[in-house]
Amino acid sequence: MHLEPGLVEQQLLERVEADLSRTAQNRGVRHVAAETVIAIVRPVTCDRRDHRLCGTVARYVACHRRGMLTRSTRVAFCLALLAATSVYGQSTVVELNDAGWKMIERGDGAKAARLFNEALAAKADDPVLLFGAGTAAHLQGRPTEALARLQRAVDVDPRLVPASRLLGEIAYKEGDVRLAIATYEKALKYAPTDLQLSNRLAAWRSDADVHRNFEERRYDRFKVMFQGHADEALAARATEVLNAAFWRIGHVLGAFPADAVVVMLYTEQQFRDITRAPEWAGGIFDGRIRIPAAGAPGSGALFERVLVHELTHAMIASIAPRGIPAWLHEGLAQHFEGDDVPTARRRVQAAGAPLPLRGLEHSFARLSAGEAQVAYDESLLAVNVIMERPAFGWIQLLNALAQSDRTEAMLESFGFSYAELEHQFRR
Repeated sequence: MHLEPGLVEQQLLERVEADLSRTAQNRGVRHVAAETVIAIVRPVTCDRRDHRLCGTVARYVACHRRGMLTRSTRVAFCLALLAATSVYGQSTVVELNDAGWKMIERGDGAKAARLFNEALAAKADDPVLLFGAGTAAHLQGRPTEALARLQRAVDVDPRLVPASRLLGEIAYKEGDVRLAIATYEKALKYAPTDLQLSNRLAAWRSDADVHRNFEERRYDRFKVMFQGHADEALAARATEVLNAAFWRIGHVLGAFPADAVVVMLYTEQQFRDITRAPEWAGGIFDGRIRIPAAGAPGSGALFERVLVHELTHAMIASIAPRGIPAWLHEGLAQHFEGDDVPTARRRVQAAGAPLPLRGLEHSFARLSAGEAQVAYDESLLAVNVIMERPAFGWIQLLNALAQSDRTEAMLESFGFSYAELEHQFRR
């Protein structure tokens, strides 16, 4: 049912709204969702639940236009409408909240943001809605907005531990370790038995202790942390390499994530002690890029390749925080760092026993040095097959994988089977 746009004049609408506003003030109605009232009084399209209310408004407007209403009738009507819109508004907020979280589950941050923002217009300081809006902003790669929304959510309701959990993770990723630690310390007061929180907090405290004397160099979205004057030139070079690689990688993937990228330059011993990475690992990304920089000045090309490799992981993680198989992560990282495809193919063929891609969907950390080399080479060969397709939509694939739990089936919907990709291992 519609209230046709030509039903009433603007002046009449303003008089009706004035009646509502005046009645609300005179009767001590403190919280009125103005947008909801105006949406009902102004010409709107109504669904089935609102037919009776819209019909009542239409009759009121028609009588008001003809001067048929006494002041007492107008007041009575306005009180009734305010009560109705209050119930209507509460129902709408609940529905918007539910719909917003469904969009979050689907990974659609843009739609979720619109729904939560609409709900917040009616209920501005609701902590669950703020949590939803912060989560949506995080999915959209808008960390500053996400931090603000989530911080407000936990300020309003400190017991909302899931919001604290996400706030701490984003703060840490953005390089604000102090906020991350403070957030988890407060959250543990309301969830003292949460092992994930306590373990993460312990790791961050240890991290903060190690980095207490580190210096930092910032450039655009990059923050490189290093220890001592001797590594200052290395940090400067790192920011140059990262910035150039960021635009090159983003051009191919079809996205330029806004998230901050924090890089830690360690000695070899610090790297091993902090990351517990396998001996064969030359760097890791765990929300931060961590690289053993010892000897880097004498092997600058290797240092730069590792930087680009780990930056690729950071960018993919920002685009698609979940659902990307390890072989795709590693294959793309090797592609952008410049690994040689023919050399990788020769090593795979020489190994004689290819590893199925299905078994390489999870972290390579469990593999021996020999197995890891085969896994990395196969990942590069598989990604090279996809790269050879002209104008392939990488951003569409990454987003689709992030929203699916069926990697192989999703790849097939883009025209690639594991059998086809693995054929490269035997050529």
